[in-house]
Amino acid sequence: MRPRSIMLFESLSLAAVALGVLILALTWNALMASVYAKIRGSGIEPAVIILSALYVGLLALLILLTSRRASVVAKWLFTAIIVAETVMTVPGLGAMVRGGMVGWAQIVQLLLQLVALWFLFAADSRAWLREYRTT
Repeated sequence: MRPRSIMLFESLSLAAVALGVLILALTWNALMASVYAKIRGSGIEPAVIILSALYVGLLALLILLTSRRASVVAKWLFTAIIVAETVMTVPGLGAMVRGGMVGWAQIVQLLLQLVALWFLFAADSRAWLREYRTT
């Protein structure tokens, strides 16, 4: 039986991914304007959609492999991604606070990810991952 901390990790992580998809949908036009300003040319929207879908799929896969299959590799890949996202996000926290609802949603998403990561490294989660991996 999976411990409560693993179930909370899974729920919070998937909620953060879903919130990220919502944020992406809400900021799509601004994102595309930024991309067009940097990359001249048309037809970039399908590429951004595909890359976004692959990223969301990768995160969901890593979350499920960690929480359902006790994959240590998935755990550390997910951890590395969240740490990198946190490092890249922290300098922009001031702008997020001033960014209205979307900015606050991004802050909530970051907090959900960090709390989920905390649950992943809780004592009972670590014990379950060790036990499941050895059987």
